[in-house]
Amino acid sequence: MKIGRKINLTRFLLSVRGQFTRSRIVSVRSGWGSRCQLALRLLWRSISGDVFDSVKLPFFGSLAEACFIVDGNLLDRQKILRGIDIRTPCCRECQPCRLFEELGEPESFLLPSPIGDCAPKRRLQMNRDLGIRRFLYGMGALGILQAMCVVPAFCQIDRGAIAGRILDASGGVVPGATVTVTDKATGISITTPANESGEYQVLALIPSTYAVKVNAAGFGTVVQDGIVLHVQDRLEIDFTLKVGSVNQEVVVTAGEPLLQTQSADVGNVVDTARVNDLPLNGRRYADLALLEPGVQKFYAANNPAPDRFSVNGNLELQNNFLLNGIDNNSWSENLQEFSVQVVQPPPDAIAEFRVQTRTYSTEFGNSAGAVINATLKSGTNQYHGNLFEYIRNAVLEGNSWINNANHQPRGRFTQNQFGGTLGGPLIKNKTFFFGDFERFSNRQSTTVTSTVPTPLMKTGNFTELPYSLSDSSVTGQAGCVAGNIIQATSTTNQPCSDPVAAKLMTLLPDPNVASLMALQGTPGSWTKAPNYLFTTAVPDDVYSLDGRIDHTLDEKNRLFGSYSYRHLSRQDPPWTGNGVIGSGNFATQYRIHTQSLALGWTRTLSNTMVNDARFGFNRDYAHSDPVGVTLGKSQAQSLIGLTGIPDGPGSGGLPPIEINGLTRIGTSPWRPQYQISQAWNIIENLSWLKGSHSFKFGYQFLKRTDNFLDLRAPQGELQTDGIYTAGGAFGLADFLLGDVDGVHFTTPLVVHYFQPGHSFYAMDTWKTTPKLTLTYGVRYELFSPIMERKNNTTNFTPADGGGIVTAASNASGWFDRSLIHPDRNDFAPRLGFAYQLTNRLVWRGGYGVFYQHSNRIGSESLIQLNPPFLLDVQLNQGGANTVFQLKNGFPLGTIMGSGFDLTQLQLRAQDPNQRSSYVEQTSFGPEIELTGNTVLSVTHVGNWGRKMNRLRDYNQPHVTTFDRGCPVLQYPFANLNTVSNIDTFAGPGCASSGQHGFLEYASNDGNTDYNALEVSLRRRMAKGLGYSLSYTWSHGLANFGDNLTAGALPQNAYNYGAEMSNSNLDIRSRFVGNFIWDLPFGEGRRFLSEHNAASRWLGGWQLNGIVTLQTGSPYSVTAPNDGLMGFTHAVYADCIGNPFVGASNDPSSYTTAGFLINPAAFEAPAPGTFGTCQTSVCSSNSNLRNDCNYSFGRNSSTPSTIPTSRTLVPMFPRQGRLERSPTRLLPFWALIRAGRAIRGRYNSL
Repeated sequence: MKIGRKINLTRFLLSVRGQFTRSRIVSVRSGWGSRCQLALRLLWRSISGDVFDSVKLPFFGSLAEACFIVDGNLLDRQKILRGIDIRTPCCRECQPCRLFEELGEPESFLLPSPIGDCAPKRRLQMNRDLGIRRFLYGMGALGILQAMCVVPAFCQIDRGAIAGRILDASGGVVPGATVTVTDKATGISITTPANESGEYQVLALIPSTYAVKVNAAGFGTVVQDGIVLHVQDRLEIDFTLKVGSVNQEVVVTAGEPLLQTQSADVGNVVDTARVNDLPLNGRRYADLALLEPGVQKFYAANNPAPDRFSVNGNLELQNNFLLNGIDNNSWSENLQEFSVQVVQPPPDAIAEFRVQTRTYSTEFGNSAGAVINATLKSGTNQYHGNLFEYIRNAVLEGNSWINNANHQPRGRFTQNQFGGTLGGPLIKNKTFFFGDFERFSNRQSTTVTSTVPTPLMKTGNFTELPYSLSDSSVTGQAGCVAGNIIQATSTTNQPCSDPVAAKLMTLLPDPNVASLMALQGTPGSWTKAPNYLFTTAVPDDVYSLDGRIDHTLDEKNRLFGSYSYRHLSRQDPPWTGNGVIGSGNFATQYRIHTQSLALGWTRTLSNTMVNDARFGFNRDYAHSDPVGVTLGKSQAQSLIGLTGIPDGPGSGGLPPIEINGLTRIGTSPWRPQYQISQAWNIIENLSWLKGSHSFKFGYQFLKRTDNFLDLRAPQGELQTDGIYTAGGAFGLADFLLGDVDGVHFTTPLVVHYFQPGHSFYAMDTWKTTPKLTLTYGVRYELFSPIMERKNNTTNFTPADGGGIVTAASNASGWFDRSLIHPDRNDFAPRLGFAYQLTNRLVWRGGYGVFYQHSNRIGSESLIQLNPPFLLDVQLNQGGANTVFQLKNGFPLGTIMGSGFDLTQLQLRAQDPNQRSSYVEQTSFGPEIELTGNTVLSVTHVGNWGRKMNRLRDYNQPHVTTFDRGCPVLQYPFANLNTVSNIDTFAGPGCASSGQHGFLEYASNDGNTDYNALEVSLRRRMAKGLGYSLSYTWSHGLANFGDNLTAGALPQNAYNYGAEMSNSNLDIRSRFVGNFIWDLPFGEGRRFLSEHNAASRWLGGWQLNGIVTLQTGSPYSVTAPNDGLMGFTHAVYADCIGNPFVGASNDPSSYTTAGFLINPAAFEAPAPGTFGTCQTSVCSSNSNLRNDCNYSFGRNSSTPSTIPTSRTLVPMFPRQGRLERSPTRLLPFWALIRAGRAIRGRYNSL
């Protein structure tokens, strides 16, 4: 074997039996290219334990066989075992270093000592008593690491690269030319020589403006200035040198290239100008992602977060947010912190960010959606900063839709958003700092609509109902209801009215909506429409800060560190001003603290090789408690008489009381609630350029944890449907009689779950010809299922009629702890191309597979929330029995006693053999440079989601006899139904219904299909005008909905094919345009360019805007759930006519509260049958959105200055701006029901 140059193999860290083991340095010879230092620091012990879940690495000999060459001889394992003496370069001046073995098991190997030191060797013990499968996993990991020795990446996550070729006037290469790349902002320079092919490359450059200088002996010097480098850019800057003196210098000012000729990725950079100047309602930089084609906002999403959006048909929670190259995703289990990002720096602190709606780089993974890659600003050699304040108040604000509909005046609105930034040098040309602070304060009046009983109803008089009540079927209450009036006593002379219910009625407010008050006392006038309005101003306060330090050790070593913190305090409004009864569904105080840390070290190992290491940590703390509640547990017992209320830390006030037809009384059923989620992120990249190949190889470690309390009804929840007197139509009569037919209670449990994951990736960007660039590679991801710190995990098994299995308290290994088999098959191939047909035309396309390892669908389906660790008890009764009477108190002892069985519990289960969800994506289309500043892009995008996670009731009953009046229903798992193991019951059309255990099951059988035509026209800033116009025409299908939306479970759990319909994210058409226009007046402009008073007053003005037009999102029409489908399954209505009112579907016609769709077009399905409507049956113009945000301001030409030791330095450019954000949005009521509810009417916020 031919001997090449010598290399040093530096510290190699291995995870061996969970021990952190380090080898000595070995100096060897190799046939590889130039001298380099290989920093292989992978396969070290992760925070959670061994890298491959207790898979121990095999013997070390394979790595020696693959990499170690000493004096031209391959060091094979046999030579090592025979103990051959070898003189390595580290030992030329001392005694030989000897490698030998100790016979027997386990095997031991000794490696040479460090250079110049032949001291006692360090022993590595590795047990090779492993099965073939573990051996292959270990060797696969080592193989990837070995490949990293020679083929790494051309740029890092939040950096860029400049590369090119040096030619002479005849087209010949100029080897050895000296290339110097200088950051114009910091003055830092990097020098590298061109290789024998005349090629050069400078890697891991911070986004900035650069100058590149090239000189070579016998040639004149050429400088190309003004080169703008963005995040993830790889700019090809070629030079042609002319014969002459080195002192002869030619300077060329470069223009930013319009066409992307080196990558198949779909996406654009949002640069500093657009980040700073475009009007943003709320000042969230991530909102600028909505400017890109394929990005769609679903304004009706449940639990909305401002940075939730769908990209190319992917789910809203599948995007990947990065900040300074480090994971910035919130991994909480249900977005309690109101954001999918951990920290959100203000736009003034963002240098730029790239929205990659589709990337074919294997460097990105762990999620299936877009990559939003942001970078904090860095300091420069000059001090720069700004102070800002944005003020909004009610003067320029419109009234809310609900206020207009009910003739209410505009309420209070005051919003202030202020802060500042500052950056500059700590040590000039070496160390730089940047920091920012922002404070947000909002006080906005909110009108809440509710439905409360009339004064007559509070006394037991129900003559206002449009139907007749029946006498109560509860034992002992015969004769209590007659003529729609509750009588004083029953036929057995027992009091009919419950004293607890009567006392509670005196605390409820009376209706105050004038139009409905006028109907009070009129027989048949009750409609369940909101009849009570309450307006209050609630606080919303946020403050945040960010800091970053960049330090250059020398030309080859650069460090950075950043820290971000964000605090939010918010209160949701109560629905009434009466604090005694609690605050209903909205009264919650939120306190959120988030923080993020990022550290990075970039080392240039050679002219073509760079090592980049990153560490990141983020933490989310979110806490929410009931507020506005003066009635604690003891007061509830003494003042109202409701005893036995479950008590716990953070709970207070009345438990939630659900009365069918009225707004919930008491506190929210989900309070108190808190979580502490954390994520550790380690990234190691090695970068190398070889000829026309740019290779990428790397490793990422990501560990997510979450400690949370997120349970419904920790202090109990009461339900009265009205099944005893009103056939389930209205519940107040039953409640006044004291009859409770449903109870929900969950024992408080704090879950501590975690999920470690490892990713390896390999990729090559190959410029096959000057016109064609290919990108190809593969990514391998290995994530564990979710595990609980104390192994508190229980899953359901369908074997033998159904049962549960619980993890052992001392379990180890991924499956034994999680009860889910990890998916070890997550290979994600990527392929892309860019072909430059002409100087003005590029065709780009690609295909890739992207895995999703975190679903973030709330506490649903988490099998860590199961018995025996958690008891989630739901009791329902019918016929002559109640769960309990109010006057007898909450039956906590009965609920938690030993008499209950699995019918009373909710179980959560997952498929133990589930696979990771993944998305296949393609894109194809041309990019055309129309003018020197304008480019047109037309792209077809396809997206197919497979094995997506979805929920269903695994114990939904089968209909075995299709009797529309009284079908016989059969459950799949009999012993989840009754103690006597009976597996059938009479359907809801019969006089009474049985119970069955609710088994919420998560499985990977969801599918999505999406196709879109995306068109964009972009003009970079030139002659005072820059704009971007994008249009997306798309159609999405899915057989499941947003899992955070109520009623997301399928109608028929045994027929998923019937669920395939329009996706709930299906927005057919969306247009977004934005522009920045420096008005052509003043010095240096087209008009009034003279230096005079007029040019000073009229110059510097700027008009900016964002225009959004989109069709509405779809919605479903549901029907009452009569028990056939299970507790929370969606039940669709029967479609029998045109859903639109009259002949018009123009949303402008809906100006008053009332019907949104034609109620005659739907009806509730007959008992024992499924509805004929599909999910998302109504769409288009039901809730279209038209936004036009614009700003008009003036930039001062005389910025503020600060003194330094020598001079005054410009620091704060002065700007005044007026922004407006009018929005035309028809309010969206997410769920429309047919049947018992007011059909087709929107009746609450």
